[in-house]
Amino acid sequence: MKKALQIVAALAVMFLALASTAFAVGADGLTIDTIEVNGHSVETGEGAISALTVEQDGRLSVEVGLQAGVDNVENVEVEIEISGYEYDDHEDLEDESHVFDMDALTTKYVNLEIDLPAKLDDDVYYLRIRVDDKASATQEVIVRLSVEPSRHGIDIADLVLSSSSVEAGRSVLATVEVENFGDRDEEDVKVTVSVPALDISASDFIDNVEVDEDGEGVEYETSEEMFLSIPDCAEAGVYELVVELDYDEYSTVSESYALTVTDGRYCSEESSDASEERLVIAVGPESQDVSAGQTATFAVALSNEGDETETFTLNLEAASGSASLSESLVVLTAGESQVVYGYVAVTDAAGIVPVTLTVASEGETLETIGLTVDVDADSSSVSEGASLRNALEIALIVLVVLLVLVGLIIGFTRLRKDDDEEQTYY
Repeated sequence: MKKALQIVAALAVMFLALASTAFAVGADGLTIDTIEVNGHSVETGEGAISALTVEQDGRLSVEVGLQAGVDNVENVEVEIEISGYEYDDHEDLEDESHVFDMDALTTKYVNLEIDLPAKLDDDVYYLRIRVDDKASATQEVIVRLSVEPSRHGIDIADLVLSSSSVEAGRSVLATVEVENFGDRDEEDVKVTVSVPALDISASDFIDNVEVDEDGEGVEYETSEEMFLSIPDCAEAGVYELVVELDYDEYSTVSESYALTVTDGRYCSEESSDASEERLVIAVGPESQDVSAGQTATFAVALSNEGDETETFTLNLEAASGSASLSESLVVLTAGESQVVYGYVAVTDAAGIVPVTLTVASEGETLETIGLTVDVDADSSSVSEGASLRNALEIALIVLVVLLVLVGLIIGFTRLRKDDDEEQTYY
């Protein structure tokens, strides 16, 4: 009798062990067989936590190998997720598979990816790998991730255009903000802005983009304004504007944006004639934020690319408040450039104030440019007015130099054309 009881007890223990195993792998026998993260195998046993080191702005590639038991498995899902990222509400660090079925005694590999953002803190995070199906409890494997900064980490933080829509034959100014999230200073970062479809580009060099002093954040530097002249006969449409950064000898990063080109007034059969009258206007910026009771300052750069001296009349009107110009009559000789300042004194009411700048010559309107002033009722930014004016003056010095260079290029092109015509004649 005693021996029989021992046999029954042993059978009960074996039954409990089998039941426990069945519960661990799911009622239908689905198990996590293998897991690889960035090509490295990690532990899959119950309670096991593996540790890996990864870099910011990298990619996390996860392969999960699943093994089906003696029964078919329905509605299987695999999900990977990293929690604790500060900007998770805007940029989820997760990926999941579509629902799928598995036949009995088969193996399936599921590949998922997560792009690690540059703003991910240098800290420890946990990658959770979960497997669910229709008939079983969730299975989870945790991988400990130690995030470290990239040795060389440069990216495009922002692109600021004087206008996102430009008329053919006019110009647009571009400024690029660069961020360094790596652990080394980056010197001589080349910034290039281009519209490949129009075969135009402009470049600038940022001498040094430093790292954060504490080594835990991101530092920013801004390029000088770059001048893109849209061809006279460019077709109206939306074009791809490409910003490219070249750094650390062989490293490159790029980002694409949209630039809208509208129909211009300069394209004609005689547009290549050297005697054609041309006025190039650039306004920076075309939209400004100011506090109530303050004055918005617009800088208008004018360049005469024609062959003769021209007289231009400027007029500035605001929907509310008062508007004035430093000069309303501008006389430019061939190839000459000048900067005129427009002032809009806003009222105490907050809101958007439309402003219109008109440029005319001999009674004919050449350009009508829409500007805006965003008035903030809060006076906390009063002190920003002076710094904005100083920034405008510095930017316009660069702009004037660019306009002069454009005039010189056009002059040399015309001289070369004249020489070619003389040689052909003789």
